[in-house]
Amino acid sequence: MNKMDLRKILFVINPIAGGENKDAFRQGLTIFASQSQSIIEEYLTTGVNDEENIKLKIDEFKPNIAVAVGGDGTLLLVARCILKSNIVLGVVPFGSANGMATELEIPNDKDLALDIILHGKDILIDTLLIDNKYPCLHIGDIGFNAKIVKRFEEDNQRGLLGYAKHFFRELRITHRMKCIITTDNSIQKVKCHMIAFANARKYGTGALLNPIGKLDDGFFELCIIKKISIRVLLLTVFTLFSGSLYKTKFAKIIRCSKAQIKLRKHRLTTVQVDGEIIGERNKITIETVPKSLKVKVSENYLTDIPDELIENIAYEEG
Repeated sequence: MNKMDLRKILFVINPIAGGENKDAFRQGLTIFASQSQSIIEEYLTTGVNDEENIKLKIDEFKPNIAVAVGGDGTLLLVARCILKSNIVLGVVPFGSANGMATELEIPNDKDLALDIILHGKDILIDTLLIDNKYPCLHIGDIGFNAKIVKRFEEDNQRGLLGYAKHFFRELRITHRMKCIITTDNSIQKVKCHMIAFANARKYGTGALLNPIGKLDDGFFELCIIKKISIRVLLLTVFTLFSGSLYKTKFAKIIRCSKAQIKLRKHRLTTVQVDGEIIGERNKITIETVPKSLKVKVSENYLTDIPDELIENIAYEEG
């Protein structure tokens, strides 16, 4: 292989993701580059002008693959820099939450994740666009979960224990929202604790939020959780992980390619996109951007949903 044929891989590394030191991983990249006959460069995020600096690095280095080394936030950052390009997104999970890596079946084992970058296949997936400004790869939401994410961001305690602490705090004070949802086919009023707009199927915990989700079908799903309370918590958790939440009276799905959610009486609610808070809104719009991102996945990865997972799942076409 001559130099012109070498892979050029940019590793975008979040040094604080998941609270885990990245020094050993970075040292291993020298061996990885030699063994794979690749040219690699690194960019370490700082939280200041990262997107602008990564784009400059891409223009200068011209990589074939850009690898997000971190959690969902790092993955979203890298994806924003390569949307609608021929650069392929690679993933090495290192975050407190690795929802999109879970969805793409990228293993937590770093060597196996690197092997997928070298020997995996490329797929084209949809992304979402929120308020004509914010890309979303995985899952965003308003209401209950978004408020927990906001508290979690402001806390030093990471991981599932940190999330659980804020979950139960929010559970004590949460109130249902009154919303108007507008899609191509309907306008309806709902009262709920939470609405997720899901391009994918699972949260980072593995909870199956959206059983009919497909990353490349041109649609997303509005997953409406009507009620969250201590009385229904155990049922909700059980059905969420089993994928049968939507057989209960506590939830419903609307499948659509674009939608508007507006809170009644000019109230505001917190909005999170792929684990990042984008602010308080009274109204948000969501639309699909079909097949706008190339991603490296295992050769064994299947985009089709097994029939048994969606059997008897009722949903509305929006």
